[in-house]
Amino acid sequence: MKLSFIINALEDFAPAALQESWDNTGLQIGLPPEADGECTGVLLCLDVTQEIIAEAVRQGCNLVVSHHPPIFKGLKSIAGRSVAERVAADAIRAGVAIYSSHTALDSTVGGISYEMARRLGATPQRVLAPANVPMAIMAVTCPRAKAQDVRLILLDSETDGCDYFDIDNEKTLTPDSPAFPQELVEHTPLCRVEARVKTSSVHRLTTALRDMPGGKSVKIDTVPLDNGNDTVGLGIVAALDAPMTGRAFAGLLKEKFSLPAVRVSAGFDPDMKISRIALCGGSGGEFIRTATSAGVQAYVSADIRYHDFAENARNPMAIFDIGHFESEICAKDIFYHVIKNKFPNFAVYYSEFEQNPVKYL
Repeated sequence: MKLSFIINALEDFAPAALQESWDNTGLQIGLPPEADGECTGVLLCLDVTQEIIAEAVRQGCNLVVSHHPPIFKGLKSIAGRSVAERVAADAIRAGVAIYSSHTALDSTVGGISYEMARRLGATPQRVLAPANVPMAIMAVTCPRAKAQDVRLILLDSETDGCDYFDIDNEKTLTPDSPAFPQELVEHTPLCRVEARVKTSSVHRLTTALRDMPGGKSVKIDTVPLDNGNDTVGLGIVAALDAPMTGRAFAGLLKEKFSLPAVRVSAGFDPDMKISRIALCGGSGGEFIRTATSAGVQAYVSADIRYHDFAENARNPMAIFDIGHFESEICAKDIFYHVIKNKFPNFAVYYSEFEQNPVKYL
């Protein structure tokens, strides 16, 4: 299996274009040239550690797919002075590639917050904090033989999804000049590849398409979209199948997320009625006000600061902090189903040795 096939499947589901500006979603470590891009198996994890790299080698996997990227900022050296440097060195020595989907997986439809809702039996209603990214539609008309090349360029350039359309009544792409010799016209089956892209990426994508082999034969149309993509973003608002008390909801959280304890705000009441909730995997303290404005009775997230709890002491909405690891470990399930649905016979493994770095006494 080609490494690019796995990455394309992951980015079809969670386009890298959805990542936050500070993030580093994408390929962290590539395969060595002698591997020729061939993937032997995938090991799934939340955080990449040296132990994870060693486990991948034992399992015969030369690709690790993680939620948290081991490299957030450019490394100035690989001298083993930090966890990121040691992980990078071990991966390179072992010939193990690392791909991470972080805030892209948080923001995509069906991502982390959706999986949290699924575990609670809640029905998603809308995005909590929609992405405010100016988008455009790029429609590339090209010979069908070039469609895959076009798609790979778009996906490698942080494209939000990609669709193919065969053109039934195709017409040949030739210079619009009556002096062009008609005997040189070649009637070639055509295809249109459409993608939602960041407006800021249009020029770069156009240049890349023109520079590819045969790029002069493609026709590129770009249509700006009026608004950002409000179908994706961080967190969701969801409805429970049936109202439950605060006590019952807290018990449900502990059961479904394997929690030894849960932190709650002063607004929590064991007898309160909860029917609508907001969820945001990972650090979601910045969206407390957004969740309050959404009219939910409970907000489930992690890494809530003391001052956030203090500022919301009189907030009737209950805030539940279930822990960062606990809220995002479901990323492995998402990755597994994305890859297996596309490549059912390919070897995909969950890390068996990954542990929560936070312990409860």
